Amino acid sequence: MPYLSDRFHDRDTDLRAPGPAAPAAGPNRTGTFDATAVTAAIGQRVLGQAAALEAVGHALVIAQAGFQDRDRPMASVLLVGPTGVGKTELVRRLAAEIRSGPDDLCRVDMGQLGQEHYAASLAGAPPGYAGSREHASVLDRATVEGTALTPGIVLFDEVEKAHPLVLRALLGALDHGRLTLAGGDRTISFRNTFVFMTSNLGSADLARRQGRAWRRALGSLPVRGPVGRRARAALGHRDGAIVDRAVRDFFEPEFLNRLDEVVHFGAITPGTAARIVALRLDDVRERFRRRDVELVIGDGVVEVLLDDGFDTVNGARGLGRSVRRNVVVPVAQALVRHRRATDGARPPLTLRIDPAPGGGPDPLVVRPHSPGRAGAHGATAAGAGRAEPA
Repeated sequence: MPYLSDRFHDRDTDLRAPGPAAPAAGPNRTGTFDATAVTAAIGQRVLGQAAALEAVGHALVIAQAGFQDRDRPMASVLLVGPTGVGKTELVRRLAAEIRSGPDDLCRVDMGQLGQEHYAASLAGAPPGYAGSREHASVLDRATVEGTALTPGIVLFDEVEKAHPLVLRALLGALDHGRLTLAGGDRTISFRNTFVFMTSNLGSADLARRQGRAWRRALGSLPVRGPVGRRARAALGHRDGAIVDRAVRDFFEPEFLNRLDEVVHFGAITPGTAARIVALRLDDVRERFRRRDVELVIGDGVVEVLLDDGFDTVNGARGLGRSVRRNVVVPVAQALVRHRRATDGARPPLTLRIDPAPGGGPDPLVVRPHSPGRAGAHGATAAGAGRAEPA
């Protein structure tokens, strides 16, 4: 028989402040977004992960249609794959599309819950222990439960780093959509919530295999040819089996049995890496444009940044460091010098970025540019490294 507090929670009357409240369960509470449009928007930022986008699209369309299980979270998805391939970014992009922004989610760094007693961080301190009356939890209840028009989003990041007892504390939330706090008189509802978890399980083994000669030879085959397609498919199947085995060996069966889906993220390919560099450079250009600095990108810049920052182990993070080191830093230096030369004024500044001729310590060069100069263009694929005096 349910506790009275559970019934009160279903009616949103258990210790809530006055005002509109989020129902713990209901038919279709998320008809305010278009699943197809949201999935397409996420795909503009998370590149090269078609399987992950498809899984998110499935969860969204079920929620939009109102066919989700009313007694469980709207979706419980484990995202597995190497570092720097977009697992966390996918969840942030989802929050940006269906909530108020990419950081409008409840994100829990499970690496900080690596000891047994940190199970109290989720469910609160048990009766008789210090803090038991405060019902403290790392989960932000308002963000987890969402509202009548906006679902909640929870991200348990790097879930394999948490202590097994911490993971067991989540079984109730994944199974029947409620996390009962240790005091027994309060609950947090997950029934209006998308639950995501990320994990790097199996990545170390995959990274070791990436360096083998036969692996590099198969990976270098043209993707458009039939042999290359079959080789990539075989490698993907083999990598998936390695990750699946690592996931099964680590998690307890009752935990995996409560997940709706385990989604695999593949390593970033050179083609996807080039698109990521172009996307990062677009972000950088927009950031500097707000400071009255226009960036003009020369041919070959993307290739230089790829050579400097791309590797399959670090994924997009290595590309981000390359853009910061070779583009953001020299452009910022040129902007500071420009302001000094103009006595602190902020006249518009146009800079051009090109590959450095003849090599040198910096792969790219930044120089002042006149918009009317021949050969200049504002391509979205760019980069920079050495800033010449303005």
